[in-house]
Amino acid sequence: MHTLDRASPWKSTLAATVACLIFGASTVATRFAVAQTTPVVLAFLRYAIATTCVLAVLRRAAFPPMAVRDRVQVGLLGVLFFGIFPWSFSASLTHLPSTQVALIVATNPLVTLALSRLRGLEQITPTALVGQLLAFGGLALALPPIHTPGVPALPPDAWLGYVEAGVTVLCGALYNVWSRPLLLRHGPLAITAQSMAAGALALAPLALADGLPEHLRTVTVGGWGAVLFLGTLGGALAFGLWTWALHRSTPSRVAVFLALNPVTAIALGVTLLGEPLGWRLLCGLGAVLVGIQLATRGRSVPAAAALSRSTRRAAG
Repeated sequence: MHTLDRASPWKSTLAATVACLIFGASTVATRFAVAQTTPVVLAFLRYAIATTCVLAVLRRAAFPPMAVRDRVQVGLLGVLFFGIFPWSFSASLTHLPSTQVALIVATNPLVTLALSRLRGLEQITPTALVGQLLAFGGLALALPPIHTPGVPALPPDAWLGYVEAGVTVLCGALYNVWSRPLLLRHGPLAITAQSMAAGALALAPLALADGLPEHLRTVTVGGWGAVLFLGTLGGALAFGLWTWALHRSTPSRVAVFLALNPVTAIALGVTLLGEPLGWRLLCGLGAVLVGIQLATRGRSVPAAAALSRSTRRAAG
């Protein structure tokens, strides 16, 4: 059984921070590439490339001895997180403005915290909860106003985007929490490789049915650059760091870093597209950073007894 590295909490903080900065850049790449493909095709290409990279590095280490029940759970979590999650996220961007999607997805840390507490993996403290809420509030402030004069009203099928964004949040939170005992038993490398492979396999028939061969011929050079970024840095590296951080810390402490995701996307817009740097972004970023500090400093205590019980059940 793998244990937490209590002596170096900064390592999980660094891993989660880098992962979420890459996720922010991946949002920009996704918005660019999904216009040339479809949500399902883009998700499959991303995780097919990511799985190839991970398996090429790990090889046999990606499939250590594991109880059948654990292997099934890893596969199901992979379908959830690397199959449904990227599809629903990309699909939501085709029905809603990215601002609304970012704000909905930013509730993931709060949902993760609630599920983690319900499952008995963590104890919620006032400091940690205040930090989570402050990070969410800072993000809401940093994002551009949803209702802007002169912007057309939402389309009639906008409700579908809300459902898809909600599914994204739930899939991410479930993976954050339910992968925890598996990570402690088998380590982040095997869990990342196997769950990512399961997600790619689940997406394959859907991508074929959605015209994968045709899209392979019509994606532009720039589009392929975005896809390769999503599969390598935005897939293999970022999710490897994310799973490693989940292994070293608690689900809610890692999930709070997701507030950096859309902030990074906004900052890239300022840097690359010359968008204005306003007071909302600066104040919001400050609130996000303070919220993360509180959420990670507040003792969101792991319930060791619950983890121990889960491990004994798997061993039995």
